[in-house]
Amino acid sequence: MALLQLVMNTTYTLPEREPQENIAQKHLSLEKIAYMKDLFSSMSHIICILNKSNQVIFFNEKVIEKYGLNLQQDIFGARPGELLQCINSKNDTGGCGTSEKCQYCGAFNALCESWKKKNKTVKECRIVRQLETNTVQIDLEITAAPFSYEQDEYLVVSLQDITEKKRKELLERIFYHDIINVAGSLCGIFQILPSLSGKEKDEFLQIADSLSNQIVDEIKTQQQINKAESGELRVSENRIETKPFLLKVSDKIRHHQVALQKQIETNDYTGNLAFTSDETILTRILINMAKNALEAIDPGQKITISARKTNNIRIEVHNPSYMEREIQLQLFQRSFSTKDNNRGIGTYSMKLLGEGYLNGSVSFESTPDQGTTFFIELPLKNN
Repeated sequence: MALLQLVMNTTYTLPEREPQENIAQKHLSLEKIAYMKDLFSSMSHIICILNKSNQVIFFNEKVIEKYGLNLQQDIFGARPGELLQCINSKNDTGGCGTSEKCQYCGAFNALCESWKKKNKTVKECRIVRQLETNTVQIDLEITAAPFSYEQDEYLVVSLQDITEKKRKELLERIFYHDIINVAGSLCGIFQILPSLSGKEKDEFLQIADSLSNQIVDEIKTQQQINKAESGELRVSENRIETKPFLLKVSDKIRHHQVALQKQIETNDYTGNLAFTSDETILTRILINMAKNALEAIDPGQKITISARKTNNIRIEVHNPSYMEREIQLQLFQRSFSTKDNNRGIGTYSMKLLGEGYLNGSVSFESTPDQGTTFFIELPLKNN
């Protein structure tokens, strides 16, 4: 494979991999450094030494304990993404650091920056791990620092799991910011209600009802995601008819804050097809798709919620805006968001619930001419 040149803020040329015999020789050389092995063993998180090709030369036992890896097959000569079983490292372009998505990986960029600037670099990254039958998302803090030994250059790299910390930050963001904002709007309505009468009062009561439902819905969303991640979420199959289902989803989102001065259209191209799925979970997925679509458009614009029959049943949400390629490559990661650092649960939960529990396929299409469409395809079952 030709040398890979990635275009990013810190341009770095990733050299070819070294052969295993070179890896073994360098490992033995580093092992001779006084107290090296004892020092690494004392670390409570994963720490390793990489060569110029970002291959593992030396490591502590934590990497074996945490991920159950095979010493010879999985570690020596592997790159960090391969070590962690990152889904993007399983490619035909050369492994970890060589795919298009790697350009936006915090771990890879930390290594590149440390090599280029010859100093310590700390970054956060999101890794989607591909296990036997499912995927698991983790958040890591990567610290990389260069050093030289016997005319060779290396990086000492620390990988600290901060998944729980990021989840806590996300929950705090939701409960301390989003829900408080909605609750504040609700309080404001109740303060002015005594001065209203007739039709105007009825309209504000309807808005108050919608805001109350948003608060409850946000809390239920977090409960559902926590259960899904721990494997405790139960699926209850229901008979669903496409036309009333689309209208129900539309009604649920129509009075949401993100829908103000925006239009929602529903189209059933199936002839009111009946199918079987968990209506509660499927509704949650479509609500998240609709929220994302509404946030992407301007007042006066429209989103469309549609159902189509392919070999499966496809339910989709379209909006006329285009997602930049950089955003497309990072979607469905737990803590990635175009809004701010502590958001991003919406697209992640679509994948988690739709593929992990409904046996469906969740994806999107986005072009400058056609806009953006998120969709879920579900298997058709006999009813």
